[in-house]
Amino acid sequence: MTVDQSSTEALLEFRGVEAHYGPVQALRNIDIRISKGEIVSLIGANGAGKTTLLSTIFGAPRASRGKILHRGEDISKLPTNRVAARGIALVPEGRQIYSD
Repeated sequence: MTVDQSSTEALLEFRGVEAHYGPVQALRNIDIRISKGEIVSLIGANGAGKTTLLSTIFGAPRASRGKILHRGEDISKLPTNRVAARGIALVPEGRQIYSD
């Protein structure tokens, strides 16, 4: 079954997102649209920008260009606590966050 994404609101969307660590550009022109019910994987080598992309949702680093939209609302400049209040979370693996 093919979903016509033009007729469904994106749950999370990156539009032309770029991010830097100081003078080093870590992300360049990222466009991703995730609709409700989709399962998405980010695959790439170490240093490819997977964690950086997810971290830009929370502003660490802040997107230097582009927009991050959650349910159509730009959250690119929201403080981390306001992003978390929207029900968005990032739990990095291997950090012993849970005991089991």
